[in-house]
Amino acid sequence: MKLLLSGLIIFLVAFTGTGVVHAHHSFAAEFSYENFGAREGEVVEVHFVNPHARIFLSVTNDKGDDEIWSAQTFPPQNLLRQGWQRDTIKVGDRIRISGNLGIENSRRLWIVEIQLEDGSIIQPKGGAAN
Repeated sequence: MKLLLSGLIIFLVAFTGTGVVHAHHSFAAEFSYENFGAREGEVVEVHFVNPHARIFLSVTNDKGDDEIWSAQTFPPQNLLRQGWQRDTIKVGDRIRISGNLGIENSRRLWIVEIQLEDGSIIQPKGGAAN
């Protein structure tokens, strides 16, 4: 009986702990599956760190005001396997980012594609390089 009870407690702790980890990284909690968009501007900050690489972009809105947008993508180790380097995207670069827009009109984007100033396209992927 003690063995069964101990096993049940371990299972419950592991099961509930896993749920919390997955909830932290829920795509639907931050981004829309239906709303896509693109923003163009100057890179003001790059975080090439876990759990998601982020690019902060200064974008001029329709009223002529500058806004900071946060764009995120897969973990750095996934990007490195695809040939990215820490300086693939640098502060000062002018880029266009397309992807899933943040929910509730937040200034967020999940990166589907990045167009560099020279016209080349980068499409980050979650798995190993294709």
